[in-house]
Amino acid sequence: MSFYKKKISKHYLILIFFILLALIFYFTINRIQKGNELALKPISINLLTSVHPKLSWNFQPVKSKIIVQPGEVKTVEYIVENLSTEATTGIATFAYFPNQFGNYISKINCFCYDAQTLKPNQKNKFVLVIMIDPEVTKDSKTKDIKEATIQFTFFDYKEYKKKKS
Repeated sequence: MSFYKKKISKHYLILIFFILLALIFYFTINRIQKGNELALKPISINLLTSVHPKLSWNFQPVKSKIIVQPGEVKTVEYIVENLSTEATTGIATFAYFPNQFGNYISKINCFCYDAQTLKPNQKNKFVLVIMIDPEVTKDSKTKDIKEATIQFTFFDYKEYKKKKS
């Protein structure tokens, strides 16, 4: 009878060992997943716009603030209106604040790549499609960023082109 009890005891010990092992794996994986969730917290982005005084346009984002999850593709809309009585052409430049944040933004599609022409009093919607690289959460200079700013400024394309030549 004691042989039978020893055999059962060994089975219980093996069973307890596997249960403990499974619990350790469960809590380790759970902790890693929670760490990844914390690292990929959403970032609030303020959208600022301006227009150079020589260009008679009104330029505003549809929403002045967006929330972006690193790795997410986000579409941002802007409304642009030519306030003058003649067709004008503008081109946009951009800046990021903090500056290091710009290294992790990919502009998949941007109205800023081309000169934009608007007829007198014409209103148009311009679209920016961006993605924030999840690596932003691993860089020591950017990992704690919770809020950033993207600023676009429209310039008169003719004036811009003169200065470039």
